[in-house]
Amino acid sequence: MARKRRVLRVGPIRLRLTRAGWLFLLVSVLVGVASAKNHESPLVFVLFGVMMGSLMVSITLAGRTIAGVRVVRSAPERVWQGQVANVGYYLRNRRRGGACLALSLHEAPADGADSVGGYCVHLAAQNTFRAAGRIMPMNRGRLKLTRIDLETTFPFGLVRASRRIRQAASMVVWPARGLLRQRLLHRGAVETSSAPPSQVSGGQDEFFGLREYRPGDNPRWIHWRRSATRDAPVVREMARPRPDTLWVIVDTHWPEASEEGNALRERALRFAATLIDHAFVRGCQVGLAVASGHGPFVRAPRPGRGQRSALLDALSDVPLNTTVTLEAVLAGLGPRHFDRSQAIVVTPRAHLPGADLRNVRRACRHLTVIGSDRMARAFQDCTPDLEEIVPCR
Repeated sequence: MARKRRVLRVGPIRLRLTRAGWLFLLVSVLVGVASAKNHESPLVFVLFGVMMGSLMVSITLAGRTIAGVRVVRSAPERVWQGQVANVGYYLRNRRRGGACLALSLHEAPADGADSVGGYCVHLAAQNTFRAAGRIMPMNRGRLKLTRIDLETTFPFGLVRASRRIRQAASMVVWPARGLLRQRLLHRGAVETSSAPPSQVSGGQDEFFGLREYRPGDNPRWIHWRRSATRDAPVVREMARPRPDTLWVIVDTHWPEASEEGNALRERALRFAATLIDHAFVRGCQVGLAVASGHGPFVRAPRPGRGQRSALLDALSDVPLNTTVTLEAVLAGLGPRHFDRSQAIVVTPRAHLPGADLRNVRRACRHLTVIGSDRMARAFQDCTPDLEEIVPCR
C-alpha cells in the first residue's frame, strides 16, 4: 500500500548555468567587447543589453518558479528485487498568481537502485499535480530514499534552478521472484478432498448440512426431496477443506564469506521467496524457519496477506551467516510443528552435512530438500544479472 510522507526540510535554491547558458554568456561577452571597441554602432550596445537582460530574466524566473512548489513523495512500502516500482510525486503550487513550468524531479542516488524522475510541464497557481517516477532496486534489503531534487530551466534553458528537498523514506526490497520449474506443492488446498472439512461454510467440496433457501442461492444446490416435506425449500450447505500447511526451512549458513557463498545464498533466498509467494496463491498456510546470522527466525504457519508480507520481509533482512547452522533452527522445532504439513528445505549446499531431518520426515506429510544440485531443475531466475549482485548488509 502506498503511503505519503511530508516534507521534512527544504534546502536553499541553487542557480547554475547550463551548457547553453555558458555559450550564451560567452557570446554576450564577445558582443560586449565588440561594442566597447566600436563606439559608432549603437545597435551593438542595444544587443549587448538585451542579451544580459535575458540572462537576468532567466535567473529571476527560474528561482521564482521552484520557490513556491511543495513536493510530497508517495512510494510503495515493499517492492520486488529487480522489478520496477512506481513512485508518485505530488506537486503543489502555493503561489496565488503565476504558473510553474518545466519542473523535473529526481531521486538522490541510492546504493543498488536505478531511478527515473518525474516531470511536470505546467502547474497552475493553487493547483496540485502528480508526476510519476520509477525506481528499480537491484539489491534485497532496506532501500533508503533521502531526498528529492527539484529542478527547472524555465524560461530559456540558460539557467538551471534546483532545490533539495530532504524527505526520508524506506522501502523493503524482497528477494527477486522467479519461476518454479517443478510442481513442489503436491496437494493444494482445493485438491485436498481427503482433508477433514473446516467449520467454514460456503465452499463446494464437503457436505456441511441443510438450511433454508435464501435469495441469491444457486438453485442447483436445492435439496428437492427434503424440500418436498417442508413449506420452504432447503439447500445443501457445503464446507471448504482446511488449507494445506507448508513449512519453508531455509539454510543460509556458509563457513566463510566468499563470492561463491553469497551467490548460492542469494539464489536460495530468491527460490524461497518465489515458493512462498506461489504457496499463498495456491491458498496454503505458510510458515518460515530461517538460519539467520542474528539467530534462528521461526514464524508459525498462518493465512493472510499479512503473513505473506512478514515472511518475505524476514527473507529480505537475512544478513551474512557464518555461525548459525540449520541444526540450530531444527532444534527449536518439535514434531508438533510439522503435523500433517509439507516441509521444503532450501539450502545453498549440494548436501546437508550433519543436518538431522529424520524427526522432520517422520512428523510431516512430505519432505523435500532442494540443494544447489537440484536448484537449476526446480527454479529459474527471471533476471540472470542478479546472479552477480552482492546482497545488502
